Amino acid sequence: MSTALAKRTSVRADESRALEAREHRHKVRQGLARSTSGRSLVELSLDVLRISASNEDAERLFLAGLQQLEAELGVAPAEMFEDAAGFYGLFVTELPALLARRRASRIEGHTTWDPHLGIECYGLAGNLGTTGSVPREVVGAAASR
Repeated sequence: MSTALAKRTSVRADESRALEAREHRHKVRQGLARSTSGRSLVELSLDVLRISASNEDAERLFLAGLQQLEAELGVAPAEMFEDAAGFYGLFVTELPALLARRRASRIEGHTTWDPHLGIECYGLAGNLGTTGSVPREVVGAAASR
């Protein structure tokens, strides 16, 4: 009984650390987007704590998503890294943030896209007048066409 409790406590601690890391990355990306005028940032992430796959399978899944996103955006990733919580790839593109979000939403809508992969877009959000994460809802209607 105590080992099960210890394991649950450990899992919750890992999830808490992953959430804190994700929030920190989000804030850093928003700050970076503010300082790179005329460019948008697109982050691909795979949270390995949420899937039950081996590290090799998770890596293959991430790399396949990375290739799809690279083909759609027309640029290679500027940065890739891995930590205990997952895999991440950062693209810097000259596409406006709304167009980048539209393309990301189109990719996410494919039947071959794994829902464990997440795409976040950061940059000047057009007539929204804000710099930061561009929500999926902004392009929701256009992405469904």
